[in-house]
Amino acid sequence: MKTLFLEPLDVWLFRDGRPFTAGEQFRAASRFPPSPLVVQGALRAYHLMVHSTVPAWDTAAVAEVVGGPDDWGPLRLAGPLVARRTASGQLEALLPPPADAAFHDRQLRRLPVPEQPPEWLRVPAPTPALFPLWHAGEPVSEKASQPLWLRLTDFAAYCRGEPVPGVPQEELWAEEVRIGIAQDSSRRTTREGLYYEARYVRPAPGVGLLVSFTGLDWPEETGVLALGGERRSARFEAVSAFAPPPVPEPLPERFVLSFLTPAVFERGWLPRDWGAFFDGSVVLVAAALDRYETVGGFDLARGRERPARRAVPAGSVYYFVARGEARLRRTSDLPWSTVSDWGAEIGFGTVLIGGW
Repeated sequence: MKTLFLEPLDVWLFRDGRPFTAGEQFRAASRFPPSPLVVQGALRAYHLMVHSTVPAWDTAAVAEVVGGPDDWGPLRLAGPLVARRTASGQLEALLPPPADAAFHDRQLRRLPVPEQPPEWLRVPAPTPALFPLWHAGEPVSEKASQPLWLRLTDFAAYCRGEPVPGVPQEELWAEEVRIGIAQDSSRRTTREGLYYEARYVRPAPGVGLLVSFTGLDWPEETGVLALGGERRSARFEAVSAFAPPPVPEPLPERFVLSFLTPAVFERGWLPRDWGAFFDGSVVLVAAALDRYETVGGFDLARGRERPARRAVPAGSVYYFVARGEARLRRTSDLPWSTVSDWGAEIGFGTVLIGGW
């Protein structure tokens, strides 16, 4: 396994999956962190250009080395996660704002655990049981002015219901808006009516992306690769002393899946079958999630846009009860687990397991 920390050498541009066609849209929004599609493309392109002699225009030969546009080849990836260097020089991984968090004085605290609903309660939920996450009498939590990110080292305490300090998003990155006008290169003039606005991401000093992967030969410890829109540069550095919390085996009787990256499910916020991800019987009893996000991108091999997919956003939390002994199925040799009907091989649905 290789783990890299990617830092920007300039601003980054990670499109949010919505189309941006000249003459039809004028605003290109960015998202941060980027979807796993962006990172897998950057890693495979670097490997192809640096470690292979295969011509880039030979589609079949390229597919043999790094895989095709949809099969991902030998690459198995987890992340990317936002991370930053601390004052001591150590890397600190940060988790997306949990959807089941209440905020107060820059602290996060999990909402009260779900309880068995009264027998008279009937809800049109597509699950055998759906527990409310808090009672109507619960004090209303303070609405945070901005999302608070959760330190990986505080995840266990957060799952125990303890208040933990959060990291405001404004400490991690800022948006930069740049405007432009399309040009007619043959006449060296601007083109009327083609004003556009692009939003870039400028991470704070020491802030970058953490990604773990297998399947690609990567002997370099440091280097530079192109990442995201406009092939902006990223400096990478191999990280040796970093490991996520181990997945408990067997799973505790009451556990949560906390999604660190978007997950694509066949039935919207539900997968085709939870049984595809677990050995043993588990029952979904509650969920906290925000609105869907759109995942897309550009297919270089085919020279066209990828299909846009709706994804459960990072930060979503699903509560389960295990009936007997149950285990989460592993999809790769990586210490991270992924739960997603599509793209699990390249990091979609990267999860942490906690209790409740």
